[in-house]
Amino acid sequence: MTRRRKSTLTVAAACTLAVGLLISCVLFAAVGALEYGKMQLDFEQRANLRTSAIQRGLNEAVQVLKVTNQLFVAAAPVSRQQFHDFTAPLLQQYPFIQAFNYHRIVTLAERPAYEADMRREFPGFAITEHDNGVLRPAGERPSYDVVHLLEPMDANRRAFGLDSGYTPQMQRAIDEILTTGEPRSTGLLKLAQSKGNEPGLVMVTPVYRAGAPVGSAVERKAAWQGDTATVIRATSLVSKILQSAGLLADSGLALRVYIGAPAQAGNLVFSHGELPDAPGAANPLARWLAFHQHALYRQTYTVLGQPWEMRVTALPQPFIDTHLGSLCTLLGGVLFSVLMAALVQSLVLRSRRVQMLVDARTTELRLSNERLAADVAMRKHTERALLDSEQRFRRLLALSSDWYWEQDAFFRFTSITDGFFEKGHISPGRFIGRTRWDSTPEMLSTRWGRDHIARLEARLPFSNLEYAITGDDGVLRWYNTSGEPVYDARGEFKGYRGTGSEITERKLSEQRIQHIAHHDVLTGLPNRALLQDRLGQAIAYANRSGHPMWVLLIDLDRFKFVNDSLGHKAGDQLLKTVAERLQTAVRSSDTVARLSGDEFVAILGESNDAALSPDIVQRVMQAVAQPVLLEGKEFFVTCSIGVASYDGNGNAQHLIEHADIAMYAAKKMGRNMFQFYEPAMNEEAQERLRIENAMRKALERGEFALHYQPQVDLESGRIIGAEALLRWQHPELGLVSPARFIGLAEETGLIVPIGAWVLRTACAQAREWLEHSHGHAPMRMAVNLSARQFSQPDLVQTIAAVLAETGLPPACLELELTESVFMNDVAQAVSLLRQLKALGVTLSIDDFGTGYSSLAYLRDFPIDVLKIDRSFVNDIVTDPDDAAIVVSVIALAHNLKLRVVAEGVENREQLDFLQQHGCDAIQGYYFSRPVAPEQFEHMARQGRHLDSASSTMAA
Repeated sequence: MTRRRKSTLTVAAACTLAVGLLISCVLFAAVGALEYGKMQLDFEQRANLRTSAIQRGLNEAVQVLKVTNQLFVAAAPVSRQQFHDFTAPLLQQYPFIQAFNYHRIVTLAERPAYEADMRREFPGFAITEHDNGVLRPAGERPSYDVVHLLEPMDANRRAFGLDSGYTPQMQRAIDEILTTGEPRSTGLLKLAQSKGNEPGLVMVTPVYRAGAPVGSAVERKAAWQGDTATVIRATSLVSKILQSAGLLADSGLALRVYIGAPAQAGNLVFSHGELPDAPGAANPLARWLAFHQHALYRQTYTVLGQPWEMRVTALPQPFIDTHLGSLCTLLGGVLFSVLMAALVQSLVLRSRRVQMLVDARTTELRLSNERLAADVAMRKHTERALLDSEQRFRRLLALSSDWYWEQDAFFRFTSITDGFFEKGHISPGRFIGRTRWDSTPEMLSTRWGRDHIARLEARLPFSNLEYAITGDDGVLRWYNTSGEPVYDARGEFKGYRGTGSEITERKLSEQRIQHIAHHDVLTGLPNRALLQDRLGQAIAYANRSGHPMWVLLIDLDRFKFVNDSLGHKAGDQLLKTVAERLQTAVRSSDTVARLSGDEFVAILGESNDAALSPDIVQRVMQAVAQPVLLEGKEFFVTCSIGVASYDGNGNAQHLIEHADIAMYAAKKMGRNMFQFYEPAMNEEAQERLRIENAMRKALERGEFALHYQPQVDLESGRIIGAEALLRWQHPELGLVSPARFIGLAEETGLIVPIGAWVLRTACAQAREWLEHSHGHAPMRMAVNLSARQFSQPDLVQTIAAVLAETGLPPACLELELTESVFMNDVAQAVSLLRQLKALGVTLSIDDFGTGYSSLAYLRDFPIDVLKIDRSFVNDIVTDPDDAAIVVSVIALAHNLKLRVVAEGVENREQLDFLQQHGCDAIQGYYFSRPVAPEQFEHMARQGRHLDSASSTMAA
C-alpha cells in the first residue's frame, strides 16, 4: 500500500527560510546604511568644494576692491587715464566685474561748476538719478555721490554721472561705512547700466582726505571725499567662479546662492539644477526607503557686511547605481535562503522516504544494511578529515598572531600572508622560495641561528623565535615567530607552518627600560648599578693585564649655594654641564658615572699607550672649573677629588669608599684640590664615624655639660657676664675637645638639637644666678648660634619660648653670631635679626674680622657688640699690623655706638694695650678659664675682679 506524498513545506525548511530571510534583511539594512553614509560623506565633500570656491572668489573680489582703493590712497588725485590703465587688466582677469567706479562727493553749491567742467570733456554731461529703471536729472540735494570715474566707459555709459547715493541700498552701505570704518557691500539691486534682468551688487570702500583723522564716525564723515566701488554682476560672479573650477558639470547637485535672507525670492543670486521633492516621511526608515537621497548642505558667511548663504541639495540618482551592494546582498541572501530551505526540505523529505521504504520493504533489509554500512564508513572518513582539519585549525588558533607562513620540506617559504610584507616593508622576493637563513644570513654564524636550524632538521616545533630584519626602507625591525612541523596522512614530513608578529616596539621599550635602569635620568651618565658593573670589568682587566686603574670620586664645591641662590633648575643645568665636561676630559674607554647629588665617579684605566698620572686628575679639575652661564650669570664652580688606586694586587672591594675618604680629605684641605687615598685616612674616617655615632647618643645620656668663661668690664674690673661653652664628657673617650665634634655636629645637623639644649640650659643657669644675685647687677649670658640654627624657620619662636619657660629677662641674653650666617641671604638675615632684636635680646658678632667682614653688616644689622677674635689679640704687643687692626676695630665700633669685647686675653701686656685703646670688656685665660657653674658662682660671690686676677697670675 502506497502512502500519498505530502508536498507541504516542512517546519525545518520553513524555519531555515525564515532565519535566512531575516538575516538577509538585516544585512541588507546594514549595507544600505553604509551606502547612505558614503553617499552623505561624498555629498558633503562636493558641496563644501563649491562653497569654498565661491568664498574664495568673493574674497578675491574684495581684494580687488581694496587694491583699487589703494590707488587713490597712494596716487591722489587720480586721472582718468591712470584709472583706465590700472583697471583694464583687472577687468580682463575678473570678467564678472561690470565696472570700476570712483564716486566723488559734489555739494549742491559745487554742482553747476562741476557739470560745466565735465561738459567740456563730455558734452551733455549732467548728474542723474536712477528711479525704477528710469534715468533723469538729479533733484536738488545737499550733496551728491557722483560716478566720476568709470571703467569700462562704453558698456556702462548710462551710469556715468549717476548719483549713487540716491539709491537706498547705497546710502545704507555708506552709513555703515561711516559707523564701522570698514568697506561694505550692497544687497542685490537693479544696475543702471544693466540692459537685462541680471541683478548686481556694489562693493564700496571709502576715500578720505589725506591726513584727516578717521577715528570716529563724525571724523570719518568730515573726512569723506568719495569712495571707490566695484560693480559686480552677481550671477556671473558665481557662475564664473564655478566654471573656472570645473564645478558646474556635476548633475547630481542643485546649487542656490542667496544674498540676505533666503526666504525672500529677490535675494536669489544663482540657481543651478532643479530641486527635488522632499520625502513624504521624516523618520529614518522612510528616508532610507525613498528612491533617492535627500540631503541639504548649507554654508553662510559674511562678505563686507552682507550675509551670503549657499545651499547645495542632492539630486535624485538611479537607485541601483547607489544601492548595488545592498541589493546584491538582499538578492544573494534571499537566493541562499531559498536554496538552504530547499536543501533542508529535500533532506527532510528524503528522511521520510527512507523511513517509508524501510517500513514497506522489509525484504530488502540486507541490502539496506549494506548501504547503511557503506554510508557509515563514508561518514567516519569524513569525520576523520573534519577532525584533522579542526586540529590544524585549533593549532593555528593557538599560534595566532599577525600573519601566517608555510614552508616546504626543504624549509623554503612557500606562502606568507601580506601582513608581513606590508608591516616590514619587505619585498616578497626576499623570502618566497628561500629559507629563513637565506634571508637572514647572520643565523648561520650565531648560536641561536644554528640552534634553530638544528631544531628544524629534527622536525621539532619551536616558539617565540626572535630575530631582526632590515626592511627595504632601511629600518631595522624585530619579529617573533612560532611554528610546527606538518605531516600528511601517511606520516610523511611536508614542511612547517606557523605564525609571526612584529615586536619592534616591545624591543625598543625593553632597550629604553634597560637604559633607564642603568643610567641617570638627568645627566644620562651610568648610575650606581651600571657603575658597579663597569668597576667589576675594570678590576678584572687590571687583574689580567697588570695595569693599574684609578677610581676618582668628584664632588662639586659650593653646589648647595647654586641650588639655594638660583633654584634647582639652574642646579640641574650645572650638573648636566659638568657631566658633559667630565666625559670630554677623560678617554672614551674610561667610565664617568653619577653617584648621587653632586658626586660623580670616574674609572680610569691604564694601557700600554697611555699611563695614568696626576696630570689627568688636574685636567679633570680644570675642565670642571671653566665658567658656566646660569640664568644669565657667569659662575665658577670647582671640585674636590679623591683618588683610590688599584694595581691588581691590593683590595679592590672598597675603592669607591676609599676615594670618598680621600675626597673628604681634599675638602678639609681647602677644596678645589685632589688627594690620593692613604690608609691613615681610613683611620681618620673611622674616628669621625665613631665620634658621630657617640654624639647622637650623648644628648640622651646627659654627657654634655656647659662651662662658663667670665666677661670682665675693663672700666670697673668686675664680671659683667659669661659665655656658655659646650663640653663633652664621654665615658670611654674622656673629655672630647670641641674642635673634634663641633664641626661634625654642624655638618650632620646635630648642632640644632644640641644648640637648643645649650640655649635652654644656659638661660636656666642665668635665671638661677639672677635669683641669687642679692641686689648685684644682673649678668649677661652669651650663647653662640650656629649657621644651621640661624637658618631654622622657627628660631625666633624657639628663643621666645625658652625665655618664657626659664623666666630669664631678654636683656640678660646675648646671642653670638658668626659672619658666615649672613652670607646666603642678606635680606633674610636682616629681617631675622630685627625680629630677634624685637624680643629684647642683645646681638653680637663673634670672631669679627676672620670671615666675610663687611662694613655694610655693621651699618644695616641691629648689632650691639663686636667681639675681636683671639687671632688678632695674640700678637697685638709684638705685631704692629695686628695692633693697628685691633685699634681700628675699637674705633669703628665706638663710632657706631657698639661695645667691644676682646677674646683670648692671656697676659698683662695684652690687657694694658686694650685698656689703653678703650676696649670695653675682655675674656680669656688671663682672668679665668671656662669653669663649671659652681666655680663661676663662687667667683661671682667673692666679687673677683681684674686686680685679684692680676694678683693670682703674679703669684
